[in-house]
This record gives sequence, structure tokens and C-alpha cells, in this order.
Amino acid sequence: MKINFYSDQKKAGENLLYICYKNKPFHKQLEELNKKNKDYIKKAIKISGFDYKNNNCLDLILPKGSTADRIILIGTNSNKNDGGKEISKLGSFITSKLNQKKIKNINIICNSSDLNGEQEAMLLYGICLNTYRFNNYFSKKSKMRVNYLEKVNIFSKNIAKTKLFWKHYVAIKEGVFLTRDLVSEPANFLTPKMLAKEAKNLSSLGLKVEELDEKKIKKLKMGALLGVAQGSANKPYVVSLEWKGNKIKKNTDFTFVGKGVTFDTGGISIKPSGGMEEMKYDMGGSAVVLGLMKTLALRKTKANVSAVIGLVENMPSSTAQRPGDVVTSMSGQTIEVINTDAEGRLVLADILWYAQKKFKPSKIIDLATLTGAIIVSIGQEKAGMFSNDSSFSDMVNKVGLQVGEEVWNMPVDDSYEKDISSDIADMKNVGSGRGAGSTAGAIFLKRFIKDTSWMHLDIAGVTWTKTDKPLTPKGGTGFGVRLLDELVYQNCK
Repeated sequence: MKINFYSDQKKAGENLLYICYKNKPFHKQLEELNKKNKDYIKKAIKISGFDYKNNNCLDLILPKGSTADRIILIGTNSNKNDGGKEISKLGSFITSKLNQKKIKNINIICNSSDLNGEQEAMLLYGICLNTYRFNNYFSKKSKMRVNYLEKVNIFSKNIAKTKLFWKHYVAIKEGVFLTRDLVSEPANFLTPKMLAKEAKNLSSLGLKVEELDEKKIKKLKMGALLGVAQGSANKPYVVSLEWKGNKIKKNTDFTFVGKGVTFDTGGISIKPSGGMEEMKYDMGGSAVVLGLMKTLALRKTKANVSAVIGLVENMPSSTAQRPGDVVTSMSGQTIEVINTDAEGRLVLADILWYAQKKFKPSKIIDLATLTGAIIVSIGQEKAGMFSNDSSFSDMVNKVGLQVGEEVWNMPVDDSYEKDISSDIADMKNVGSGRGAGSTAGAIFLKRFIKDTSWMHLDIAGVTWTKTDKPLTPKGGTGFGVRLLDELVYQNCK
């Protein structure tokens, strides 16, 4: 979709769109347009019952001879000072309405007293997010989910500032779209090798990318990760990425670690067949990490940020890991594998250790579609957050509320340690009972964290949606890219 920026509102032609706030429904140009058309617009508003509430839309074809052919009024009573959440949702709503009407080009008239430059960029961001479509595998165009909107012209007195902020938000959009693309790809196309290739492609943006193949992984003694991978014909990979945006500082501000299980059958502890096709997005953590690193590179963030993703496929076969097997992790700690379907934490155990050893970050965050239990606990509106640092979790919680990608603080204290005690090894990979399954996973990961601030985000419930949501068409959501970009932005300006 093409976006153009203009400062002279008089140059706007057909298909004019105005945002009408309840306390100030008419701005100057709309009032002038109404007078030129003998009060036609106000009369139409009165007759239609248009009341300026959220998600109200009035589409008017103007009389012959008017300076515009069509105007669309979008009503909102949202708080324009909410940090951008509702403004972005408003943009997404605009896209929905325009697509319903099959409108290809729209001229959005912004009043500078209503929205500032950043808020106008947020509006565009919301418009763009709802244009996403994953149509890669349709053989007929008639079956594709169509996005009709091709061009948006935005007219504003803030245009210089809007364009400046848009550079930031378009970078976020690109990262979100990459994440959505990756989690949407079927597993026969997106194997560990292909996902590693996608990561390497980001080197063109200035990221330093290093790939470890199976031979190098074995040399590093990543026994936990290799145990998951051994049942698949598709070989494992570990990929690290580094962005050095602050040449003065030598240390790494943040390191992000992503689970990349490109397909999860459960292994020998095989999953039920119903819904197993969704396990193509069990690499969602790695997809968010790659989308984030793309965003950070595109906006040339002034921070030093690194990332590690562990890429495997969890399959049942004659060579697959068995329940009861004991593996030795890169850290030297041994793990009794009780359930081969608790494979993500095994992958993360080794790459968390590797990431800390390689980058020595002050803060580390891992992301994983780790447990179904987190969906049982908190549903699909928030990510589960586990951390060994309360100030760190407070920081992330605050950012999540600001941008609309919310997290919920979950327990990870020592009282849960006994749940993963093993009779024959240092630990087992699942808890002892049905309760606190997500916490058991987090407690397990905590054992592979050295003396650093750590956070685990369980994104199992927020990575995919089966229905359209305000900022997300059904499918991959891209949840986490905006959250973590804003976290880096606020802490590394």
C-alpha cells in the first residue's frame, strides 16, 4: 500500500475521510464543505442518526458540482491521549470500512488540534496493520482475502512531524508483517533450515548474523536441544543476530531468545490429531525475535541488541527421544525427559545458556509458545510474564499497557522448585501434577539463567488468532514486536 503526505488540505480531491470527535465533530474544512453544499452534510448526519461514537461510519455521496464526490465520516469518542492504542485501533477500523466499500484510494483530512504528528503516524500504523493478508498458497484469486485499499493520502499541518514519526512506525509494521508471514508458513516450507535462511537474509540490513549447524551445535554440547531434534530428518540450527547501534558502549543492552520449533508433533508423547496443524506456529517465539531485530535495524536504534533462536522440528521416529531419557544440557545440568511434548524448554535451556555466554547481556528475555496451560490460566488476550527481577517486570508491564500488547505477571518463586525435582537427574522437564504447568516451565528455564535480569514471555495464547481482532486479521498476530521495540526505545534512547 502506498502512503503520501500533504500539508495543503485544499488539494484533496475525491473520497475525503474526516475523523469526528464527540466534543468537536466538525473541523474547519468540513464546515466549509457543508456550507458550500447548503447544509447537506449536517442534514444527512441528523437524518442518519450518526452520533460520533466509536466505530460509527457515515458514507455520503455529495451532490453534483461539489468540490468532492464522496465524504466518509468516522466517529470516535476515544481518548486521543491514551498512548496510541485506541488511535491505532481507529486506523484499523478505517481499513475495515474502506475494504467493505471496496475503496482503493482515500484522502484523510487531519485536524492538527485533534491529532499531533505521532498520533497521525499511529493512525497510519493501525490502517496498515489491517491490510495484511497471507495469500501465498491460493491457486485462484477468487479465494483470496482481498485488501482493496491501495493508496492513502494524509493531509495535515503536522506533516513534517508525521513523516518523521512514520519512519519509526513503518519499521514496526515491517517487523510485525515478517513475524506474521513466518508463523503463517506451513511446516513443509518453513523447516529449520529455511527459517535459518530467513534469519540470514536480515544481514542485508546491517545485522551481524551467525549460523550454527548440527556439527557446531554438537561441539558446543547442546544435548537438550539435540535431543529434541534427533527424531527429525530436518537438521537443527542455532542462529545468533547482533545489532550494534551504540558504538560508544561495548556491553549488550538486551538479548532476546526465541523458541523455534518449526513443527511440534509432541514427539513420542504425540499430541492428539485435532488441531495439530496449528503447531506450525510453535516457532512463534523465534518469529517475534526476527521481526523485532528487523524493526530495530530498520529504525537504526541507538542500542546494542542481540538475539539467539533455536530451530528444530519435534517428530516421532525410530531415532526420536523417548520419555525417560536423560540428556545433558550445555550448562552441564542433566534433565530427565518425562514428556517429549515439553520440548520447547529443552531448546531454550541450551540457547539461553549460549546467549548469556556469548553476549553477556544486562537483560535477557525469552519468548516461546511454551504451554497450553497459560491459555487456561489467562486466556488469549495477554502474554504470561515470568521474571526474577520485579523492577524489570514492572517496566515491561508498563510498556505493554502503553502499546496495547499486555502481559500478566505470573509466579516463578522458589516454592515451585520441588515440582521439577527428578529422582535420577538434576531436574525433569515437566511438573509433578496438573497444576501450575506454565510456572513449572518457567522454573525449569530459570535454572539456566546466570546472574542477570531475566524474563520469560509465554506467548502461546497471543501468537495466533482464529478470528479478526481490532489490529489483527485472523492468523498470525505479530504480538511482541511492538512491545519489545518500545521497551528498547524507552530504555536506550
